[in-house]
Amino acid sequence: MPRFLVSASGLESGQSIDQRELRSILSNLSHEIRRPLISLKSGFDLLLTAPDSSISAEERGHLTTMVTLCDDLLRLTGSYLDYATIVQGGRPVLLGEFTMGALVDEIDRQFAAQAREAGLRFATDVSQPDYRVATDAVRFQQIMGNLVANAIKYTPSGGLVHVIGRPDADGWSIQVEDTGPGIPAEATERVFEPFYRLPCDEHSATEGSGLGLAICRELTAQLRGRIELASVVGQGTCVRVWFPRHSSAGDQVSDSPLPGAVVAPRASAGKRGRAAGKSVMRTGDRPERGS
Repeated sequence: MPRFLVSASGLESGQSIDQRELRSILSNLSHEIRRPLISLKSGFDLLLTAPDSSISAEERGHLTTMVTLCDDLLRLTGSYLDYATIVQGGRPVLLGEFTMGALVDEIDRQFAAQAREAGLRFATDVSQPDYRVATDAVRFQQIMGNLVANAIKYTPSGGLVHVIGRPDADGWSIQVEDTGPGIPAEATERVFEPFYRLPCDEHSATEGSGLGLAICRELTAQLRGRIELASVVGQGTCVRVWFPRHSSAGDQVSDSPLPGAVVAPRASAGKRGRAAGKSVMRTGDRPERGS
């Protein structure tokens, strides 16, 4: 796999936009856009499903396109709301105990069929499936959902997406490897910035909000972990998420990243909102499926 690594464990304290201000802007903007979009989509749906409709085939095609565009915009504004909520840190960290095998099995259950439909090979490996860890199931699934969905989306047919789980002396990690186009070295740090998209993505048919890795970084920081990226153009990308074995609100991120990693400054506690508040331990072998 690629050797150049970039690590991010939180937002930079010197960002020009205050996170509370950003959350407010995104929330208000998303709500204002969603209301008319829902009304438009409902109107188009009524025209398409009216029993006595006299619209032509060409008009029906245009209406169907408009419904699709409304759905795309609703998904986009939904991602803005998700990011705003995560930045605020309004949901407390709720820890449960799981085996690494159960966590990786859930990833396989959710994404193996989707990968096969895209013409990809999908593989999972866990070095110690019975190794027990503590994590917030909803946050963990959001992180993995973004990472694996990205790998599937950007890997061409015939490629491989490989999910690897392994413990180490201080914690545990999940690694998502793909054989996609890779990320240029000059962009490997910027991909963690909110709304950043590679120039080639902006002119392609690949959909995205530019928030996936920013969301992963926020959620990983809330769990006292770090996220690392390695990529080589033409070979693929590897993203590894590391967590301490017992991640509680008082834990600190390990100061021993992988060799060669560039560690971004961590956010101050004030920027985490209530995410660093009281944690509750729940037990069970399988995580609840996030929304």
